[in-house]
Amino acid sequence: MPKLGRKGIILVIVLGILMVVVTLATVILRIISSQSRLTHHQVSRIQAQYAAKAGVVYALEQLRKNTVAPWNSSGTINFKICRVAAGGCDMTDITFPASISEVDVVVQPLAVSSGPYGTREVKAKAIYTYTP
Repeated sequence: MPKLGRKGIILVIVLGILMVVVTLATVILRIISSQSRLTHHQVSRIQAQYAAKAGVVYALEQLRKNTVAPWNSSGTINFKICRVAAGGCDMTDITFPASISEVDVVVQPLAVSSGPYGTREVKAKAIYTYTP
């Protein structure tokens, strides 16, 4: 009789250890998955930030060369750089990562400046999507 009791205890101990190992493995896999998603999202945000900076640099270069589109009545220039050709886009850049759909750039005069060669403010906004 004592042999049967010992075999039963060993089975319970093995099953308990197995449950602990499975639980720890599940927790570790969830943490790794969560970190992977967060890292991917952060990479998408950084790519969008650099795309917006590239839009600002492009606008400044166009202003430097004086090859920018004509100013509208308020002295502002708006242009849009898109990843794929779409309505409302002024130019297409296929080198954008898949997460970035467009970059909107606005060049406008500052309130204190006057004339066409006054001080200007350049703003850029990158539109991106995060797909896990």
